[in-house]
Amino acid sequence: MKGVLRNCRGLRDLAKHTFLHDVAEDNKLDFIALSETNRNSFSTQCLENFCVGADFVWHWRCPQGISRGMLMGINQGCFEVENIIDGDYHIKFVLKNKVDGFRWALLFVYGAVQEEHKEHFLSELARACTSYGDLPFLVGGDFNIIRNQSEKKTTQDIITSGHFCLMLLLKH
Repeated sequence: MKGVLRNCRGLRDLAKHTFLHDVAEDNKLDFIALSETNRNSFSTQCLENFCVGADFVWHWRCPQGISRGMLMGINQGCFEVENIIDGDYHIKFVLKNKVDGFRWALLFVYGAVQEEHKEHFLSELARACTSYGDLPFLVGGDFNIIRNQSEKKTTQDIITSGHFCLMLLLKH
């Protein structure tokens, strides 16, 4: 399974569209998840360009406050989408592999930036991870979590470093 999780910091730039197209084409991606899209909607042509004509199911969250939108797509050639759940800080696809019938969930998060919203984010993340019982899941995204003031980054650090985490959690 191949996918991309990326904070795109806006999708108005043609260079970002070209980059996503090239990555999808070169790697035959099974999923694409983007945060900070700064877009309320996406044309069919735009989405087809991102997935290089593969048969993707797309879902997005419009920008709200400081959270500037999320977009997630899944290749229907590989997965059957059983459900899509939209939270304040996440998009979750409940999937079934077409090859072997294995059921699992893909959860893409964009955590709260402001300290006063972090408790709500973490509560929502915990609910999202436990809402389907023993279903295994893959979670990734920008969690925006720091433990103390010394971990805060400068604006330049944020621009030049990656802030994404990917975890595979198998429940017993």
